[in-house]
Amino acid sequence: MISIQNLSFDYANFLALQDITVDIPQGSITALVGPNGAGKTTLMRCLTALTLPTHGKILMDEIDIAVEPHACHRMTGFLADNFGLYEQLTIEQSISYFAAAHGLKNDERIEQVIAQVHLTNKTHELIKNLSRGMRQRVGIAQAIIHQPKYLILDEPASGLDPEARIELAGLFKKLNQEGITLIVSSHILAELDQYANNLLILKNGKIVESGFDMNVENKKSVNHFVIHAANISLLYSFANNEMYEVLNTENDKATIAINEKYTLQDCMQYFMGKGLQVSEFYKETGNIQDAYLKTIKNA
Repeated sequence: MISIQNLSFDYANFLALQDITVDIPQGSITALVGPNGAGKTTLMRCLTALTLPTHGKILMDEIDIAVEPHACHRMTGFLADNFGLYEQLTIEQSISYFAAAHGLKNDERIEQVIAQVHLTNKTHELIKNLSRGMRQRVGIAQAIIHQPKYLILDEPASGLDPEARIELAGLFKKLNQEGITLIVSSHILAELDQYANNLLILKNGKIVESGFDMNVENKKSVNHFVIHAANISLLYSFANNEMYEVLNTENDKATIAINEKYTLQDCMQYFMGKGLQVSEFYKETGNIQDAYLKTIKNA
């Protein structure tokens, strides 16, 4: 687990991080989001011991990374937003170089990492000939060559086409299943929804939301349901009752709040009895974009 305790960072006349305290669970994929200038990159640099905080500390598996930065580097992989690659090297040579930088001389590990990022058939391709998506994969391979417990990525999907983003999301889920805890910063909220199960929102250097489990009800009320029907406007013609309340409608869809005394089945029977042509009826779940917009608006 990563424990951030009373962390602050001051750029002389600008306080980038302000007294941040939060735990990042082991085994999670944390979406780190916030407006430009919120402090996301500064936080990631502190997490990777590339920048020392002005105040506070970060414990990584109970190790103070300011005291033992090399221990942090052994446990952590980092892919910056603008990372560099050696254009004249092949994929294999590039990853081998980073393996050597970590003191590794294991050809089997190099082959394993290349396979992990699905570049086996491109092993001898020059970096300069790679697409943006493939470059991202090489960057991730370099970041995980030493088998870190934690992988921190700054805008990894920036500039990628939709297909490459989907492939990247699949890679992140696979790495997480293999035991790596990920922290991913991105402005592409819909992309984060594909794999993140934890949320950390920063605004003006402060945490405005944290510990947001995307595997549960996502801060939506547990009695909110979505109903699709060709004649959805009929909902407004029914007499008001204590069973449900219409929250909003859009085209053939409506969101309703069901009184806790009643079940989805009770409402379904009621609506069908009234002639509503129901095609779908399900519990509403939120997403990162919903949570982000609501939180930033109210922060």
